Amino acid sequence: MKSITDLFEYVDGKLFWRVTRGRVRAGSEAGVIAKNGRRYVQVYGKKNLTHRIIWAMHNEELPKFLDHIDGDPLNNRIENLRPATKSQNAMNRKVRSDSNTGVKGICIKGKRFGSSIFVNGSSCYLGTFDTPSLAQTAYATASKEHFKEFSRV
Repeated sequence: MKSITDLFEYVDGKLFWRVTRGRVRAGSEAGVIAKNGRRYVQVYGKKNLTHRIIWAMHNEELPKFLDHIDGDPLNNRIENLRPATKSQNAMNRKVRSDSNTGVKGICIKGKRFGSSIFVNGSSCYLGTFDTPSLAQTAYATASKEHFKEFSRV
């Protein structure tokens, strides 16, 4: 069984096959983008996230969770990956698609704007504000305080 460095070449955040395997030719980009927006590659019958293979090629240990610093699941440059806990990975999420304001941590409360943040398994209410920018400032301050470098506003 060949090692991952025998199978793949890493170039600027992408994996390329070093060997021809079935319909896949050496030199072609490895993997496919799934519906969830992440790139997967099949190795020895097992589907793997491409960014995990890239991390393993550059580091001795493979953490349980890896975080994309810029939040882009297709930016698999080694500089954009960092080990994280499940909680830290969740802190770095983008705004939810079902958000009624389009701003992370903000919701509409009548004619005002509520702000809350989820910390250590509990929702912390930050207050109700007259403008979205005031509510967003409260969220940003709390996020940076609690989540540090994993904060995404």
